[in-house]
Amino acid sequence: MATIYLKLSTKVDTTGKQELKMRFAHGKIDQRAKTGIFVQPEYWNSKDQVTVIPNFRLETKEKKELKQYLTTQSERLTTLISTIQAIFNNLDKTTIAADWLVTTIDKYNFPEKYIPKVEIPETFTLFQFTDKFIKEAPNRKDKNTGRLLTPKNIQQYKACEKHLKEFAKSMKRKDFEFVNINQAFYDNFVAFLQEKQFTQNSVGKQIKVIKTMLNEATQQGLNTNTYYSNFHVFTEDIDTIYLNEDELQQLKDTDLSKIAHLDRVRDWFLLLAWTGCRFSDLEKITKSDIKDETITFRQQKTNTKVVIPLHPIVIEVLEKYDYSLPEAITNQKFNEYIKTACQIAEIKSKETTTRTVGGKLVTEQFEKWEHVSTHTGRRSFCTNMYKRGLPTLTIMKISGHKTEKSFLKYIKVTEQEHAEIMAKAWKEMYKR
Repeated sequence: MATIYLKLSTKVDTTGKQELKMRFAHGKIDQRAKTGIFVQPEYWNSKDQVTVIPNFRLETKEKKELKQYLTTQSERLTTLISTIQAIFNNLDKTTIAADWLVTTIDKYNFPEKYIPKVEIPETFTLFQFTDKFIKEAPNRKDKNTGRLLTPKNIQQYKACEKHLKEFAKSMKRKDFEFVNINQAFYDNFVAFLQEKQFTQNSVGKQIKVIKTMLNEATQQGLNTNTYYSNFHVFTEDIDTIYLNEDELQQLKDTDLSKIAHLDRVRDWFLLLAWTGCRFSDLEKITKSDIKDETITFRQQKTNTKVVIPLHPIVIEVLEKYDYSLPEAITNQKFNEYIKTACQIAEIKSKETTTRTVGGKLVTEQFEKWEHVSTHTGRRSFCTNMYKRGLPTLTIMKISGHKTEKSFLKYIKVTEQEHAEIMAKAWKEMYKR
């Protein structure tokens, strides 16, 4: 059982009272603290160590008030001692803190100080949060690869915020509260993008980015309105082009030696079309990645390791540059130059695409060279290898596609070509 000693401090306050000080002892534990309880020294019995109520007749108002005060202080002291004993009995005596007695008395006298504070979350409007989201984006990591976001990712966030602010202006608003992100917001924003003649996939891209940012706001506890999870992300399969093997050979055979920048871009494109690489990966491949007639590297976008065998045309291009790839240029410049190279190579078959623009179905006719880009190379590889009859899984391992669904989006075989593939297979099956 712990022992508690009480005595008056030597300091007297302005009303003539002195504070009681406590000493708490139990084995090796010996702590001291002020109690916050004050009494007149003449009414303190140092032997019994309890507040003594004076035994005098209640003749005046002052004496009644004095008795009431002393009674209250006596009750406080009794309760304090009981509280300390009860708390101490439930403690692990080997881990008692040096300031335990001081803290326990303070909690008794000022319990309001120890009520857990409820943190009120910082409130954000939509644009206050998107600004914060974009500023923090360079330090955010991709959830799939664990790598920092690319400048392209961050640019997508900035573009989406720009469209949102233009939308707000069209609605005669400066900002939106999270509670405003509802079905009407979605419908009006989609209509706004369609009026700007966005394609169906471009509209879907903006909605996807909005959902990404709102997911982050929800995870940070800044948004409780999750209606945005119902927003539909538009996607549309569109008629995209590829270059068949004859067209690739036609491009290869075109003399561009007198136009150096087109010559280099054509060679780059041939590498894309015969390796299945993305432009962002091919520009980072070094001579050390090429050995044993393969190119081995990890894809930047998915962190997937790929091993690509060297096609004869790839070997020819690499030897032309002594296995050091031509200096890379921007994607924008590449797309501009490769169109010119394909035009010179007379890759000008008539093509037709149908897609949704501004909420309406639009059919467009063009010459093939007009739509050639960096991505046409990768698409050409997948489609040509598929037409050659290579197993889908094998092509996917080379291209780095993780799912057959995503891979099949790259296969741009026309109905006529599918019919020809089937007819050829039948000839092999039923030849006699």
